[in-house]
Amino acid sequence: MHVLIANLFIAGAAKAGTTALHHYLGQHPAIFMSPVKEPNYFAFPQGIPTFAGPESLGGSTFIRDRLRRETYGLSVLDRAAYERLFIQGRDRKLRGESSAAYLYFPGCAERIHEAVPDARIIAILREPVDRAFSKYRQMRRDRVEPLTSFAAAVAAEPERQRAGWAPTWLYLDRGRYHRQLQPYFARFDRRQIHVLLYDDLRADPRATLRGIFAFLGVDPDVPIDMGEAHNRSGIAETPRFGLLYDLTIRPYLMSPRLQSLMPRGLAATIRPWARRLMLRQAGTAPEALPPDLATELRAGMRDEVERLQDLIGRDLSHWLAPVPGRKEPVRVLAEAGQS
Repeated sequence: MHVLIANLFIAGAAKAGTTALHHYLGQHPAIFMSPVKEPNYFAFPQGIPTFAGPESLGGSTFIRDRLRRETYGLSVLDRAAYERLFIQGRDRKLRGESSAAYLYFPGCAERIHEAVPDARIIAILREPVDRAFSKYRQMRRDRVEPLTSFAAAVAAEPERQRAGWAPTWLYLDRGRYHRQLQPYFARFDRRQIHVLLYDDLRADPRATLRGIFAFLGVDPDVPIDMGEAHNRSGIAETPRFGLLYDLTIRPYLMSPRLQSLMPRGLAATIRPWARRLMLRQAGTAPEALPPDLATELRAGMRDEVERLQDLIGRDLSHWLAPVPGRKEPVRVLAEAGQS
């Protein structure tokens, strides 16, 4: 395959800090990160599947775009188009992209290894129940999740999976990381895989980045601006000026080709400014995760978490601890057929 493709992959997990990590790595002078996040090139060799899912929950362009994103409609699957994403990084040691689909869909590890056998793989993992709830909050915030409680959404998950809904709505299943990571350890040398935890990135982001840079073999002391928050689940955004947004910002955001053509420095400057100008915050998601539900769901993930900690060599017992404030179990797992 052409040399101008990625040799660094952030493979997920979704809602575990991949967006922030993508932006942080892209500031390093030895690393070029794709201007398009989630190109998913290695996820769908036969084209994007036809997913079931909720019907459009409103007529706005903004909501239809969200549904399109969550069903992978913005994936970059054409070989030439994918290569164009990395043209501006031709002089960099590392050219990276971030696609959370690579952690979930079967066959991605094999296809990446076949194309780029010396690739570096980064996976950032978040406690599965917190991750699931964060994604649920985001989907409710953006009005693309029809169920009004997290417990109901979890209970509906087996039926959604049978019906062929996109993985975005399979909140707990996307947290089964052992199953998802194992193919990478089977194909790549362990020295090519760096697994970190969302907890690490939040507790000490600079030390975490130094560890990543050391893994990548680049200068670990490059200063990184971590001032901007990325992809916050509880903050809803809607266009301030619908028509102006549709005519200006939307074509750029919805076109991988336009994003790949914009100079790297200009894009980094304009994107936050345009977002602040064209989008307004529209409140926060109100629901909190009930401690009893969180504890029960964590118990249902115990076997998966224990296998994962053996695979990655890290103690994850804090992921299994009961949540303070627990009262009575709601038995969602049993209702959902996952106990």
